Amino acid sequence: MPNGRGKLVVVAYQKLQKRLKYSGAAGQKGKEPLVVHVEPDASDVWRVEEVVKLIKAGGVGVIPTDTLPAIVCDLHNKDAVLRLYSVKEMDARKPLSILCPSLSTISTYTTGFPTTASANWFNVARRLLPGPYTFVLPATKNLPSQCIDFMSGKNIHRKSVGVRMPADAVCQAVLDGVGGALLCTSVHVPEVLSPDTEVPDCGSILEAYGSKGIDFVVDVGRRVVVESSVVDFTSGDPEVLREGQGDVSAFE
Repeated sequence: MPNGRGKLVVVAYQKLQKRLKYSGAAGQKGKEPLVVHVEPDASDVWRVEEVVKLIKAGGVGVIPTDTLPAIVCDLHNKDAVLRLYSVKEMDARKPLSILCPSLSTISTYTTGFPTTASANWFNVARRLLPGPYTFVLPATKNLPSQCIDFMSGKNIHRKSVGVRMPADAVCQAVLDGVGGALLCTSVHVPEVLSPDTEVPDCGSILEAYGSKGIDFVVDVGRRVVVESSVVDFTSGDPEVLREGQGDVSAFE
């Protein structure tokens, strides 16, 4: 049985690669990614216009956030989503988070922040966002299923999703340009850098992902950050899953 299951995985992966090959111009391996250098305060934000066009056309690439840079794509474009998983070399059944431009966008894809005996958590979140947090919330039917089961070829229903609303002017400009949320996953931190003190620079990102089919990198220079704090609201009262850059004292 294990051998048969392994063959099914190989066949499904080959079908995925063939689908990616004919999914359009964006993401062709061997093509140099577009590198856009932008000031951290987004004073020259017009430079991201080409990146916005690429995302709308199904492109996959890297943008800054207020924590680690994120590999992003249009969450409604299934081919782009599959390419994102391929670029990151991730199991396509692993759920990812979404970057949201506003609280109203969060409400579109989730049931929102609960009110419990402890607090009105929407009011708490409103004070903290934008900020370096990932909030895990129950998903609504508006969220496309982004995990593919290679065994059956069917979408897996997602009951929850991690949402981010970064306090980063360049990230916000990209989200505003796209006009909605983006699927995201953080870039890997090279072993030569400390994950608690420094994020990969443009050169490191290009070295890691340039040959894997990314279409663009938005570079704002070297930064010192840590990962986002992760808070789970799926059971009502918050549970801190990871203490990162965001202060979690309000949830303890």
